Amino acid sequence: MSEGPENIFFFPGSRGRRLLGVLFSPDPQRARGTGIVYCHPFAEEQNMSHAVAVKACRALSGAGYLVLRFDLGGCGDSEGTLDDMEVPSWLEDVRSAVEVVGREPGVSSVGLLGLRMGAGLAMLQAAHHAPDVPFLILWEPVLDFTRHIRQFLRRSLVSQIVANATEKTSVEHLERQISELGRVDVIGYPVTRGLFESFCAVGTEPMNVKPHCPALVLSISQMDKPSSHLLAYRDLQRSAGSPAEFDHVQAEPFWDRYWRWECPEAIDRTVQWLKDKNG
Repeated sequence: MSEGPENIFFFPGSRGRRLLGVLFSPDPQRARGTGIVYCHPFAEEQNMSHAVAVKACRALSGAGYLVLRFDLGGCGDSEGTLDDMEVPSWLEDVRSAVEVVGREPGVSSVGLLGLRMGAGLAMLQAAHHAPDVPFLILWEPVLDFTRHIRQFLRRSLVSQIVANATEKTSVEHLERQISELGRVDVIGYPVTRGLFESFCAVGTEPMNVKPHCPALVLSISQMDKPSSHLLAYRDLQRSAGSPAEFDHVQAEPFWDRYWRWECPEAIDRTVQWLKDKNG
């Protein structure tokens, strides 16, 4: 549990939008002088992972880190809607969050923790805007944004099957709708042409990001080994001499389960990794 206060506040993000943040402060006697910004996943995955994210932030705060959990623009309780969002806007939000933590008294550096799409954003932030980031913690990172948004579109197909709809569509049809009409709605979330194209513009860029700082890439699944995508990324990083470390915990994918409110396997492994790195 966090040993210090948890303060809710708003701060400016992309296009001046007010972003909701929750700052988890450590016990002053245990403060390490390092902050962490948590970057959440996309759409429904943010909601489903909320409980575990809060517990992770509290555990990291309890280990002496000042932690900021915040909602990206158009998500959660931050200003804006998904209709107005694109990936570059969210990267700007991440930069704003890092600046907020960096201005806190006693904080000399700010690391990044991300889950799924949030891990992909953290990788892009570190690669292009934060060369001095002290560490990256990447939980089941999205390495192909095009594949990720197309997988999200498939949720519309699943909902049609569950509803026993007489007229079923396809991902290709939904993509044509986005192109021709400018948007589609998927399980209540609007996917605009701008948002879709911004995911596709990122594409597989995270796959080619070589961390220049200590990094923990944590695979989380019920399988006994990481996915083929993470194994391919691991092999690529090892061949490039990257400092990234890879580990796997066998646990339910809590970002895809409304009933999974715990993941001590991932939290404990992360806290231990930081302890091994920083003492």
